[in-house]
Amino acid sequence: MKILMVSNLYPPFYHGGYEVRCAQVAEALQRAGHEVRVLTSVYGLPVGFGTRYQRATEMIGGVRVDRWLHNDAFGPQQPFRPWVVFQVKRELADARRFVEILGEFRPDVINWWNMNGITKLLLPLPERWGIPDVHWIEYPWMVDEYGATGEKASRFWRQVWDGAWGPPMVRPLLRRLTRWWEARVEREGLPTRDFPNRPGLVCFVSDYLRTLYREGGLDFPRSQVQFGGVPAERFFCPVAEKSPIPGVMRVLYAGQLTADRGLHTAVEALGQMAAPYRQRIRLSVAGPTEGAYRSYYERVVRRIEELGMGKIVTFLGKVDHDRMPDVYKSHDLLIFLSTREEGLPLVMVEAMLAGCAVVTTGSGGAIEIAELADLPVISKGDSLELARKLEGLLEQPETLRKLAEQGQTIALREFSLDRMIERWQATLLQLCRQRREPMGKGRD
Repeated sequence: MKILMVSNLYPPFYHGGYEVRCAQVAEALQRAGHEVRVLTSVYGLPVGFGTRYQRATEMIGGVRVDRWLHNDAFGPQQPFRPWVVFQVKRELADARRFVEILGEFRPDVINWWNMNGITKLLLPLPERWGIPDVHWIEYPWMVDEYGATGEKASRFWRQVWDGAWGPPMVRPLLRRLTRWWEARVEREGLPTRDFPNRPGLVCFVSDYLRTLYREGGLDFPRSQVQFGGVPAERFFCPVAEKSPIPGVMRVLYAGQLTADRGLHTAVEALGQMAAPYRQRIRLSVAGPTEGAYRSYYERVVRRIEELGMGKIVTFLGKVDHDRMPDVYKSHDLLIFLSTREEGLPLVMVEAMLAGCAVVTTGSGGAIEIAELADLPVISKGDSLELARKLEGLLEQPETLRKLAEQGQTIALREFSLDRMIERWQATLLQLCRQRREPMGKGRD
């Protein structure tokens, strides 16, 4: 199969597990004999003169990656005047580039990943070309940016074409100009007023996310739930082969440093533990501390200093994903304290494979992992409950070991990348057999 994957971010420039899994799947499909091409944004590339992003085409893990699209969700975003004209030209350029790739690569199937910040002009185009497409959903980006019928995506374009922008005195002139511009775009076959998104299949990484989308008015005729996978061979470390430090519990927080990820809850929990227990804890924090994360990081550091816990908390900074297996293997317990709408947290499964016990809030799809592996679940934001749980695990190291063993067993059985790729290949092949007739402008 020729598979075109589209994602807003792609390693080595990424924020979380959604993009990491996208790369793992792309490389696994390429190794399986398919021809995979990735289209992603220019995020992470240097900005040159006039703030024009440089473009890059590169080979990563045997996969061709085109960094061509613009991304409105992540900076740097420079002020432009007039902004509306700039944004229209940028989104149209991305749509035209996408059409060029369809004509050049001629994929058998299009696989959408995270489209947060990417123009939604792309979404109706596979149907126009008669190419089956499938969404892999790990985040509610479609709820946030598309809407039940595409109304959130089309709002901007309706205002543009109706001339509902700019100084009032020039709006009549703008309307005449934009009507001409809209007619020209329509002749290219690019939909801008209506955004029909009728994919062949929508695949959710957890039942929680499918329910969330349905509640947001996005109930697709064909949808299913498939658990995401993790490359077991990279992370696996038998629990029996780990080397614990007698009398000490090495605790890991891994993820972005934002309030909805809950690091402050862990800090407060340590402060609420009895001193003899707290002295036996070593907390490592693996996550970015610069840029958008700086303010929250400084707030947490101040609180650590107020509680006099500087010697038991270590900040590792942002750790490259390739180094995370060693980080997991040098810890006994992962605390996953998110309060946000999680898809199926990659970090939990990676830690379980590496022989870590896991304590979680079970937020979003995290509860589906917790229920399968019978993990301890604590209330969101409840630092006292977490403190008592940590004290209990210090008192009962055998319980900690048992949690690690049963979590590892479930991770190997349910969440391996090999298992995921086997199912995903079958899904893509079935979609390819259901090729649609092109609508309007499309294949020759």
